[in-house]
Order: sequence, then structure tokens, then C-alpha cells
Amino acid sequence: MNKQWIALNMPITLEMKTTDPEEMKLAVRYWAMSETGEFVEKVMDLVPFRDITHSGTLAAHVRTWCRAYDENLTCRDCGTYLEVTSRSAVKKFPQQSPWPCPECKKTRERQEREARAAEAEALERELSAYRAQLPSGPIDYTQLSDDHALLLLALNVALSPRLGSAAFSVNDCTALAPLDVGAFIDKLEMAHAIREAPLDAMPGTYFLRDGELMFHTRALSYRLTPDIHLGANDEALSLLIEREYADASALFNLWLDFATADAMRYFFDKCTAFNHDLDAKQYSEVRSTLREALKTLSVSQVWFVAWKCVKDAASLARLVYYTEERATATLPGKVRRTLEKAEKEGTVIRKWDRPDHQPSGALGMLFTELFGIDEDTPGADVLALLNASRAEHCEPQNAMLPPEAVRRWLCEALANDTGPQMLERFAGLIRDGYDVDGAVHALLAPTPTSSAAL
Repeated sequence: MNKQWIALNMPITLEMKTTDPEEMKLAVRYWAMSETGEFVEKVMDLVPFRDITHSGTLAAHVRTWCRAYDENLTCRDCGTYLEVTSRSAVKKFPQQSPWPCPECKKTRERQEREARAAEAEALERELSAYRAQLPSGPIDYTQLSDDHALLLLALNVALSPRLGSAAFSVNDCTALAPLDVGAFIDKLEMAHAIREAPLDAMPGTYFLRDGELMFHTRALSYRLTPDIHLGANDEALSLLIEREYADASALFNLWLDFATADAMRYFFDKCTAFNHDLDAKQYSEVRSTLREALKTLSVSQVWFVAWKCVKDAASLARLVYYTEERATATLPGKVRRTLEKAEKEGTVIRKWDRPDHQPSGALGMLFTELFGIDEDTPGADVLALLNASRAEHCEPQNAMLPPEAVRRWLCEALANDTGPQMLERFAGLIRDGYDVDGAVHALLAPTPTSSAAL
């Protein structure tokens, strides 16, 4: 059927789909408009028409007879007139439509599909190159440092029995520690104890921005790196349980990381409860101060300091001449001065109970189980306990020292004028937890370092 176009003396153009003269005439009357932009006839005056007796159904019939295009409403892409299906949609003034015409919509959808396909192809290309440079080989679990081994054992406890058999994300590891879980996972990844597993990641984890591969950190997936001898299974992980942990320095730094996370979780919760919104710089200042304090104080003592300072800041916020922001800004200084005053005056800081909603996590449990360290253990005692554990794991020494070897060692020190260095090393070994016999045996050990020192 040939279409007939009717250009009316108004901003409406009709495309007729019917050849019935009476239907065409009624369609023109339905859409007829005056010079002022008003419809000439009311819809109720156009019925009855044949079997159409109700004005509410007339518009539907008119749409079957013709299409109406509003010259005041144009496509924002191609400028063509857009179809209107009711009188209320007709515009009185020229304007662009917020949506494209049907043909332009199809074009847009096709272009979007093509763009998505091209982006997916580019993403897969970049991701393949990224996967190729990720570590892929096994590691020797016995070569892991003590802090990394203990942290991996804690992760196994937090994820049990999942670690050796399935991928996991940072969000799955909340049982590892009260805070900073992502930082602990980063430590293990840097030690190659775990590895990034892009193929296990959820869709949308990796994306391109200006052609560069990006990712959502919290959505990254990881897998346990296999042991070179036993693979990635419970047997390999059992090596971590049977291991002797003797590197006091590395373990103390790991404990400081954990204790800081434990302290900052409490501090953050208290700030939230009292509406203190610290910025990144203020938060970092408090974290640095608390980490330094934990070298001597216990976590529970630091909790008390945090509670007191946050409560004092909340009291300031209620004063007329203070605001929430000004009160919050005093927190880093309050925490620092409170700790400095306590140290200077020798004040005994109270211990605070662990909050019910803040468990110590798998890492805290292992420190307690292996070394007897918990939130009430002062930092100075933590180091002593770790050094004591180190001394226990030293190789057994003979009960009696060979007197000739000792005399020769002393004579060589005097002859070479290395007595002060020898005494300094001896004192250092005693500080590290060795008894007198153990320290002398260590100094007598035939290593290149000790020979050079002597």
C-alpha cells in the first residue's frame, strides 16, 4: 500500500496508513491545530464515528490510520521529526527530543555493541599480557620468613578449609585481623606466598581506563602458592604448624602491625560513635603515634587512651565556640600528648577490656597460642617473649665450654685489639635472649662474620 503524506498548515505532518477517505478526514480533524497551537476540535466532538462511540478509544483508532510527526520535536542525533502518539506529546515550541529517533536508536545500540565488543577484546588482550607476567611457579615454604609463615598460617585458620582448594578475595578474609586485612594480604602477595588469580575474579574486577588496565582491589581473587615439594594442600600447610618461629625482629614487626590494626579498629569505632570524621592525614598521624606507643604499651592500654581522647574531643564539640570539625582536629594532638605525659610522669595507664564486637582474629589467636601474647601484653614484654622463644629454638649447646677455645678466643681478641667489639656483640646477644653459654657459643661459631669480627 502506497503511503500518503499530508502536510497540514500546522507543526504536524501525517503519514497515512489508510486509504479510507472518511478515516483520513477524521485523522486530520483529530490532529488539526490553530495558529496559536491549540487543537481545533475536542476529542469528544469527534465521536461517534461508525462503531466508535467513546472518545477515550478514538486515539488508538487514529494511530492505526496514520502516524503523526511533530515538526517542533526533532531527533538530537539526525534532526528528523519525531513521531507523537497523543495530543499531549505535541510541543508548542521547537526543541530537541531527549531520546533519539528509532533509526538513530538502532544505530546507537549497534555502535554500543561494537564498542563493548572492541573493549572486551582489548581488555582480554591486556589481561592476558598481565597474567603472563604474574608469578606462576611454586615456592619453598621452608624459605618463608617467620613473619610471612605465621601470617600465612593465620590466613589458613581464617579461611579453613578453603585456602588450599579455592580462590578467595580480601572480603573473605575478615576473620584474619580486626583491621588492615588488605595490607596483610599484600604482605603475603609480595612474599609470593599467595598469588593473584585473574581467571577466578568476578566479572568487572578488571577494566580499562584510557587504555590502561585497572582493577578493583577489594574484588581481586587470590590462590595459595604451591609448595615446591608438597603442592597447595593441607600437608604443605602443616609445615607452617610444625615450624620453629625464632626470628624475634620479624615477628615483633608483625605483632606491631597486628596490634596497630587492633588499636586503630577500636579508635575508628569510637570516632564513628562520637561523630568524629578524621581526614586521611589526621588518621595517619594517630596511627603512627599508636604504633610507636605499642612498642612499650599493651593494646588494651592504648584502647583506654583512645577512649579517653575521643570522649574529651566529643565534650569539646558540645561547647559553643567549638565545632565538630575543630574538635575532631584536636584528636591527633590529644593522643600524642596523653601518651607523652604518661611516659614522662610514669603514669600507669589502665587496661581496657576487649570489645565484644572486636575479636582478635586468627592472627591474634596465633600470637596467644604460640607465644602467650595477647591484648594485655605490653610491647616491651612482647619483644622479650619473642626473644625467649628464639633462645629456646637455638641449637642445643654443650653444657661445658671448652676452656681452650674460650682462652684462645680471649687471647685473639686482646692480640687483635677487638675487645670492645667482642663485648658489644656479647651484650647484643644477651639482649636478644641468649644466656651466657649460648652467647659465648654463638661468638665462637666458625662463621665468616664472627671470624672477621674477631
